[in-house]
Amino acid sequence: MQQLLDTLLKVTPTLTPKLRVVAKLILDNPNLVATTSMRALAGRAGVTPPTMIRFANTLGFENYVSFRRVFQTSVNEQDFEDRANWLQLTSATDGMAAIVQQIAESGLGNMKQFFKDIDLDEVSRAADIILAAPNVYVVAAGGVHWIASYLHYVCKMAIPQMRLPRTSGSGLIEGLIPVCKGDVILTLAYHPYSSHGIEASEFALARGARLIYLTDSKAAPLASRAEVLILQKTESPQFFPSMVAVMVAIETLISVIVARSGEAAIRSIADYSDIRDKSDFYIT
Repeated sequence: MQQLLDTLLKVTPTLTPKLRVVAKLILDNPNLVATTSMRALAGRAGVTPPTMIRFANTLGFENYVSFRRVFQTSVNEQDFEDRANWLQLTSATDGMAAIVQQIAESGLGNMKQFFKDIDLDEVSRAADIILAAPNVYVVAAGGVHWIASYLHYVCKMAIPQMRLPRTSGSGLIEGLIPVCKGDVILTLAYHPYSSHGIEASEFALARGARLIYLTDSKAAPLASRAEVLILQKTESPQFFPSMVAVMVAIETLISVIVARSGEAAIRSIADYSDIRDKSDFYIT
């Protein structure tokens, strides 16, 4: 990104007046390109979206998407401290409303991309593999572990073979000791990828487990070894990756699993509901 900004600084005096306005906005707020839609950024600059496309073309890019990708890659590579610092600087210069707007745009964009790219045949294949497995272990570490616990909590109502190894004690690997050939690991891992989750998945694969992988890139660790790969974007102006699209993917997968399961799953869900009703688990 810095090389592109240096180039932009040099060519700005040669640009048309409208393109110079766009250049100044980007030079002053480079991370906005990564976290704000083209239309919203055009609005801030007081130009039209076609002007943004012309701006990208002028800098040698085929389209605005490829221009924006340079900034997105740079933001994603920043560490937590850099991104937290950027949040404070943005709030001081543009106010909290600007940050909230960018969070909304990135979250909605991540969800839209998931549903645009989703391969329902692959999700259905993942559901069938899970339903046929003797045991299914949800593997996730760090902040993602608690999202995995939601997946486990809901999905086990339909399929009792769902397991969630704990992250305490000797780590995830200890909870995967019972894994056998034919079992499935449902791994959740996103950049920056936790070594604990990846090592645990490698352990299970070495024991003959099958891998269904929810992640953010085809280049993620172990992605090439997955039988089914379900991708979600986690881009966000927040200092930690966004989990909005991850939750959408989980809800989608759970729904497909239940839809493709049989009467046993319905009875299991009914049993959970009955027990919770009798114990006044929910406030009525």
